[in-house]
Amino acid sequence: MIKCYTLDGEFYKEEICFGNFHEIKNRLKSNSQFISSMPVEAIVLIMNEYSKKLSLNKEALSIEGVPFLSFYLKKNNVKKLIRLNLGNEEYLDNFLEVEEGKYMKAQPRGVVCHWVAGNVATLAIYSAFQGLLCKNANLLRIPKKSIHEVMKLLRLLDNIDVDYKGNVYSSKSLLKNISIIYFDSKDIKLNSSMSLEADARVVWGGKQAVDAITALPKKTTCKDLIFGPKYSFSVFDKSAIESCDIERYLENLVSDIIAFDQKACSSPQVLFIERSCMSLEEIGCKLANSFEKISKRYPNNNIEQYIAAKIINKRGEYGLSLEKTLYSSKGLDFTILIDREVKLEEPVQGRTIFLKEVESIFEVTKLITSKIQCIGVASKDKEKILKFADGVTKLGVDRVTQIGFMNFYDFPWDGSLVLSELVRWCSLNIKGMIS
Repeated sequence: MIKCYTLDGEFYKEEICFGNFHEIKNRLKSNSQFISSMPVEAIVLIMNEYSKKLSLNKEALSIEGVPFLSFYLKKNNVKKLIRLNLGNEEYLDNFLEVEEGKYMKAQPRGVVCHWVAGNVATLAIYSAFQGLLCKNANLLRIPKKSIHEVMKLLRLLDNIDVDYKGNVYSSKSLLKNISIIYFDSKDIKLNSSMSLEADARVVWGGKQAVDAITALPKKTTCKDLIFGPKYSFSVFDKSAIESCDIERYLENLVSDIIAFDQKACSSPQVLFIERSCMSLEEIGCKLANSFEKISKRYPNNNIEQYIAAKIINKRGEYGLSLEKTLYSSKGLDFTILIDREVKLEEPVQGRTIFLKEVESIFEVTKLITSKIQCIGVASKDKEKILKFADGVTKLGVDRVTQIGFMNFYDFPWDGSLVLSELVRWCSLNIKGMIS
């Protein structure tokens, strides 16, 4: 059974149920006319007003990641993202002449089906809004545990009107092109039916979920965007460690660690420190002080039982070892695990970071695979970081970013310019036809 929470721009207090996707698909396809006729600038203006509503709503701001989401959807940022992805936002509205007699336009793919992971509630909004920017209809399967927060955020998109060139455009046109649904993830029949409705599939999740969904039947014309399991870590070089900014760098690292309770693929799990005049233990002590300060403002109150058990086991392992060191809070607010084995550790989460020393940050290149999403860096040496970034991205890393920005959703993401994948690039060639 398909439980539907929003359709035709309406929100349901009690979900309505469907046995198949026929009605949902037909309504989405019918509603696509509302968004296809809208200038992209009007869509951007609506998103900008939505960002304002998010930033002023205390209940929404209490949801992890919403403060950055409100910044992300601001007009200037969205327009920058469109230019980066498509070159010119006018491609979304008109055929543009690219050479004499040849024109191009970015047409929507149609119905974009999103399978959204449950680790970050705002992920559903990012995913849907990318589809909307490209004027697609969007069908999103949301995990049951995320539906309440997703609906809370989406309701703020209602009742927004903007004026563009003398015409009024309503956010209802966007909401009519979003349908939020839930069904059991193990239901192969419904997953297959949803997949066959897709002109593009956007899949977020772990390996098991990604493998299962990508194996489903689909249209031969369907485009896939897969955002599977990834791993992230951080590096500090000698110039950063020995600088007067070391405390600021560590505080920025802690902000990356506590975001999303380290459940995001972009959350750092290990910090590699380049050998300097400061020992690992000294860095560990400073990092503990940074955790103490931030934990007073953002205590770790919602730790899950199985994560708590993993933290306690790791603390026991490191506390009893003569070759390992441990810094931690009295409770489970944070844990710093220090050893000298240069490897990527299995994530513990719950504000647990592994701290290791390397002779050079370039030593971590031997650890790089295509599963590494993001490396957070702290350095005063721009040329060194450019060389480092070139080396690790050649080996498979998608993003290298300054500490404090690891969890900021940006383009490219996982090696893709997402908007450019959610359109069909169409051409018109009439050279010589019209004199």
